[in-house]
Amino acid sequence: MYNRLLIPTFAPDRRDAAMAVIAEASAAIGAEALLFAPTLPGVYNGGDAIWRASFADRAACDAALDSDAWAPAAKLLADPAVTTHLDAVGYATGAVGGPVDGGGLYRVALFRAAIDPTPERLAAFGAQTAAMPRAIRSIRRWQLATADEASGLHGWTHVWEQEYADRAGLEGAYMMHPAHWAHVERWFDPEYTEFLVHPLLVHSFCAIDRPVIVA
Repeated sequence: MYNRLLIPTFAPDRRDAAMAVIAEASAAIGAEALLFAPTLPGVYNGGDAIWRASFADRAACDAALDSDAWAPAAKLLADPAVTTHLDAVGYATGAVGGPVDGGGLYRVALFRAAIDPTPERLAAFGAQTAAMPRAIRSIRRWQLATADEASGLHGWTHVWEQEYADRAGLEGAYMMHPAHWAHVERWFDPEYTEFLVHPLLVHSFCAIDRPVIVA
């Protein structure tokens, strides 16, 4: 699978109309899996909506987003009078796990691993991040992928996605778990020798009524 993720921020007076146009265009591009939903209060650099689409491969993704069906949405997303900011990443299926069932909450974090990103350090960061769902049971479905195209606040390098039954699973069990603070947090803290990830990141989430990470 190849995935494209967009996190737009809209001009307040254009938001509803833009959401309607993007929703209509999204339904016509033939994605194998699609999410387009408003974000919930509490996101950080999280935009007004999350748009995520999965395709068989990169060529299918590029064809869909170059199609006439997507053109009205592309025009709005490229217009600074409508879309005041846009973070975007493209990525193939990465390390993935957990059951594909149920709705609840989808969360995505975008990282830029930019401080001495040697292959060994990147591999260790990836392994420790992907190991968290084994300890944090509130994470149902998850994926850690490497971005091969990215724009926005940063040239993002990593996409860390999770699905939860509810918001408490994210903000309670995940955020406060020792596996998060004692192991993975070291990669984000300049006081530790492991410091790898630039402190500016995206943390966004929305309600879902079906699984999003289907690869």
